[in-house]
Amino acid sequence: MTPPDAWTIAAVIAFFALLASLRLSVPALEGSRLAGFIAHPALLLPLVLAVPMTVGLMMTGAVPVAPLSARDMVMADYGYWAGIAALITVATAELWLLWTPSMVARRFARPESREALKGLPILNLAFGAGFLALVWNAWN
Repeated sequence: MTPPDAWTIAAVIAFFALLASLRLSVPALEGSRLAGFIAHPALLLPLVLAVPMTVGLMMTGAVPVAPLSARDMVMADYGYWAGIAALITVATAELWLLWTPSMVARRFARPESREALKGLPILNLAFGAGFLALVWNAWN
C-alpha cells in the first residue's frame, strides 16, 4: 500500500463530496438519517471549485474524460493517491453533468410542479452525454 501523503487528504475529501453528490442523485436516500450523516450537504462545498476545474481540464484535453484514464495519467505523474483523487473527481464531475442537476431540481420543486419535471432527467442525460461526447471527440 502506498503511504499517505497530501493527495490522500484530497482523495478523502473528493470521496465524501462524491457521497454527498450521490445522496442528492438517488431519490431513495432523501429521508435517510445515515445518508444525511455520512454525506452532509456541507461536503458539497469542495465541488464549487472541483467540478468547474475538472470540466475545464477535460475541455482543454489536460484530463481525459474517462475516469480510469484520468487516474492512470495523473498517477503516472503525481502518484497513487493523486490518481485516486483524479478518478473520484472526474467521476463526480460526470455525475453532475449527466444526472444530479435534474434530481436536485425535481427534489426541491413544489409538489404541484413535479409532474412537469418528469422528463428532466432524460434531458439532463442527453445534454450531458452530448457535451462529454463533444469533449471526447475533440481530444481523441
